[in-house]
Amino acid sequence: MKLFSIVSASLGLLALVKSLPVNDTAIIDACAKCGSISCLISKMSVRDKITQKMMPDIRNWRPGSCTSPQIDVTQIIPEIDAYLQKYKWGGLILFAQNVVDTGLTAALTDQLQKSNAQTNKIPLLISTDQEGGLVTRLGHGTMFPGNMAMCATRDLDNTQKAATIMAQELKAVGINVQFGPVSDVNINPQNPVIGVRSFSDDPNLVSANAPVYAKAVQEQGTISCAKHFPGHGDTATDSHFGLPRVDKTLAQWEAQDMPPFLADINAGIDMVMTAHIQYPNLDPTLVVSQKTGESLYLPATLSKVILNDILRVQLGFNGVIITDAMNMLGIVQEFGQTEAVGLSFKAGVDIVLMPAPVVCVDQESQLDDIINSVLGMIDSGDYTVQELDESVARILNLKKKYGLLQLDNTPVDQKVSNAVAFVNNANSKAIEKQMSNDAMTLLKNDASRGIPFVTDSSSKVLVFVTDATQVAAINMIVKDLGINVPVTAFSYGSAVYGPTHKAMIDGATHIIIGSQVTLNNPAIDGNGDIIQDTTSGTWAFSFPQAVVAEVNSQNKPLSVLSMRNPYDAANFPTAPSILCLYGVKGIVNGVYGMPNLPSAISTVFGYSKPKGILPVNVPALNGTILYPRGFGLTL
Repeated sequence: MKLFSIVSASLGLLALVKSLPVNDTAIIDACAKCGSISCLISKMSVRDKITQKMMPDIRNWRPGSCTSPQIDVTQIIPEIDAYLQKYKWGGLILFAQNVVDTGLTAALTDQLQKSNAQTNKIPLLISTDQEGGLVTRLGHGTMFPGNMAMCATRDLDNTQKAATIMAQELKAVGINVQFGPVSDVNINPQNPVIGVRSFSDDPNLVSANAPVYAKAVQEQGTISCAKHFPGHGDTATDSHFGLPRVDKTLAQWEAQDMPPFLADINAGIDMVMTAHIQYPNLDPTLVVSQKTGESLYLPATLSKVILNDILRVQLGFNGVIITDAMNMLGIVQEFGQTEAVGLSFKAGVDIVLMPAPVVCVDQESQLDDIINSVLGMIDSGDYTVQELDESVARILNLKKKYGLLQLDNTPVDQKVSNAVAFVNNANSKAIEKQMSNDAMTLLKNDASRGIPFVTDSSSKVLVFVTDATQVAAINMIVKDLGINVPVTAFSYGSAVYGPTHKAMIDGATHIIIGSQVTLNNPAIDGNGDIIQDTTSGTWAFSFPQAVVAEVNSQNKPLSVLSMRNPYDAANFPTAPSILCLYGVKGIVNGVYGMPNLPSAISTVFGYSKPKGILPVNVPALNGTILYPRGFGLTL
């Protein structure tokens, strides 16, 4: 009976296709309805296959001309409507500028899919970076405290819950690809781009958390993407601005960076994002830089050895490979925009993310150049139709797995109301708050001058933070917690410590100083010396040091908040109290951009207790471990 049904269905599809007029769009629609990938590919033009492999952004647009004022795209406009219908993209990536409001986002994704469907019967992959913590896009989503904070709780249930809720919220607003988990092992404390986005500097901890995150996302019907292969955790250069190089041996890579990606693959991850990083001991191929004319190693994004021989053959990954953004300077400056996309195709990439920075109609020619270049590669045999078809098949099979070969015809009003009701609901916020509170990690605490602060009617609390959004968050959390003593928050970003700031300390009874450092490499690292700086260039280091010295001289209660990467805790050996919170965002779009700062204030004032332990080693400049991974005090 089952065989008869299959044969009947196949004959029915064949009859339907034969009965249709000679119209590729109609045939593709029929193929999509039955889910036949080979049918779809056989009826797609070569050009449409190429654009199926591209995922541009529509973060901003200049309507009318390239000199018009730039707008954030929160709803479709005629030029973008025409743009989507012209190119038949395989997907789009959305950024914070696109997803400020939950209802508008649900409406926007509906508009994008319907616009695409006018000429392309294969729905779009719509993606974003909702990692949690520092990198989140949804304006009113549940943000969570971030990967390193979740790891500080040492509770995999927290990772599972956070990933589940974020995936559900993305799906609710029509986003079907989550660019997470970050599976990089943050081995280098001077890493300028990963830091708290990583779970840990320990491959075992990352390997435990990342696949839990990925599986939770995929169980909600959202595609999960592990990044950034073969590992961005041991770099000292941000690939947005340069091309990092990692010189570790193959054995070191296999021991340190590979395990989380292998764990993701073994857990069934559907997508892996590449890194624009040179790994000479993984692929020693030398090429010539267009920028300098000097030799450099082929970065992972453009390396067939790394993407095919290692990722696919050695690690057994059969899913979709997507590049990191191809408009990053690290790749564009060295290889050229058009050439880089062609090289990525040849390397085995399935989807090119952000192939060109297009924000107006006249700039669309950049995309035409890229498409024509790939067509030329096919004509010359430099890239084959077989390679193209195999790549497109991986993309379409992924769409089929997640029900994305058919347009979701749920009425848009219903999509919007469902999204508004679900995203950032009270239950999700309660889970987020508890998780963030539990992540707070206390590294040092003096019995008389530490936390929790003991206050009375005469107390005056002074809080130094680095920007106005954090000031707003302090003011809001003081109100939310019902703190009944005066609390004054001040932004010291780019300031040089001076008499005005001393006077503020003189007038306070309790002081909180937030330290926000990305690269923790000042001369003061690991000792008590203060840079007497007369410029604002090193304010992030010198200002907090000066505050600690002054408060110590007055013997007042003081809490240092390590607000971003916990490595700056090494800068404060004389501070009476140090609390790591792993997150810096203040108020964004009228809400807490991250729960971490509110949790820190709650901890300092005794409304919650720190339970976290360090996910990383915190070294001094000389390499001595001041606070080891796993360390954390309790109250």
